[in-house]
Amino acid sequence: TSERMLTNLAVEYERLADPRLPACSRKAGHLLETCCTIMDMKGVGISKAPQVYGYIRQASGLSQNYYPERLGRFYLINAPWGFSGVWSMIKGWLDPVTVAKIHILGSSYQKELFEQVPPENLPKRFGGQCECPGGCELSDMGPWHEDEWFRPAKWAREATAAADKSAEAGAGAVEGVTLEVPGAAVGEAT
Repeated sequence: TSERMLTNLAVEYERLADPRLPACSRKAGHLLETCCTIMDMKGVGISKAPQVYGYIRQASGLSQNYYPERLGRFYLINAPWGFSGVWSMIKGWLDPVTVAKIHILGSSYQKELFEQVPPENLPKRFGGQCECPGGCELSDMGPWHEDEWFRPAKWAREATAAADKSAEAGAGAVEGVTLEVPGAAVGEAT
């Protein structure tokens, strides 16, 4: 459903912000701040254009309102014949900065994609060379899993620090507890 796709997009943006982009930046040796999204429309007919537009509108709203400047490019590949015409009519309702990032491509999309994504990083089903175990679409491979580039996400560090602080406070309270045992004299072992 569109709602589930938007929820997944928000989760991916959170992961992108931390730890993915920081790890990719460390590996690249320079700051990386944006991502490239690819939506395959293979098998989607022109009759589904309103649903696709609705998703693009909601996804671009999510991107520009909550994750500004994270979206580098958004490619719709294998777009059905006529979709570009529909797109030219509806793109006027979107933010011009966002519209400039959206590229509608037919089945001859590989040349333009290779300008943005190196073939070794593009799944084989899109004409690239990447073959992740279990499929690239569900893979989470990247430098954020490599010891050399990995750093815990900021939210994870903060959660760990809060848990440590809570444990320290709890440990201090336990050490300061005086147990009163009825019927025992002071200093007498029970």
